[in-house]
Amino acid sequence: MHNNALGALEERLGHQFSDRGILTTALTHSSFSVENQDAPSYERLEFLGDAILEFVITEFIFETMDGADEGSMTKLRASVVDATTLGDIGRSLGLGDVLRLGVGERRSGGAAKDSLLSDAVEAVLGAMFIDGGIDPVRSLVRSVWGPRVVANAAASATTDARSQLQEFLAETNRVVSFLYTRSGPDHEARFTAEACVDGHVIGTGSAGSKKTAAIEASRDALGSMETSTEAT
Repeated sequence: MHNNALGALEERLGHQFSDRGILTTALTHSSFSVENQDAPSYERLEFLGDAILEFVITEFIFETMDGADEGSMTKLRASVVDATTLGDIGRSLGLGDVLRLGVGERRSGGAAKDSLLSDAVEAVLGAMFIDGGIDPVRSLVRSVWGPRVVANAAASATTDARSQLQEFLAETNRVVSFLYTRSGPDHEARFTAEACVDGHVIGTGSAGSKKTAAIEASRDALGSMETSTEAT
């Protein structure tokens, strides 16, 4: 592997390796190892990186979601360490371009597979930990995963509004339904949702999708209910 490619990857990772050999190992798939017996694969580093990623993500979530319960934090963590998310991050880091794959795996498009990219991401984190300790790993994870954690946490809190409204109404055997109207061209469609109970509109919301519009309508309804309760 060319040193220029490794150097560019180190820049993206924010860490310059004192031992580039371990970085090379972190980029070596088992299919390459089968064809090159002197090249160990990244499997051991992947095992280590998986645990380190979970720890650093957990730490970040614990710090940023003050007061959140264990269940909410566990769901949030799972949403940012799944294979699809790690695959996307692997692409953003350019790992597909530097992965060492066997001939067959390369020809079958292995460099673009979520499964391989996600494993390589974990292996690289494991290599970074061995080479530089927890600090460079923490820095990378917080910069790359941090925005996803914040966005997913906000989405989860918003989604809960619809559930909260349904649970609140269920206490009095009432059910909410949603009526939708659509506006705008197909590429910029806008939906308005009305949350209705017993034929009465109790909240409205607008968004780029029906689901989000319903959530916004639920939040509006909950806000109105809280105001009404405080007034009485």
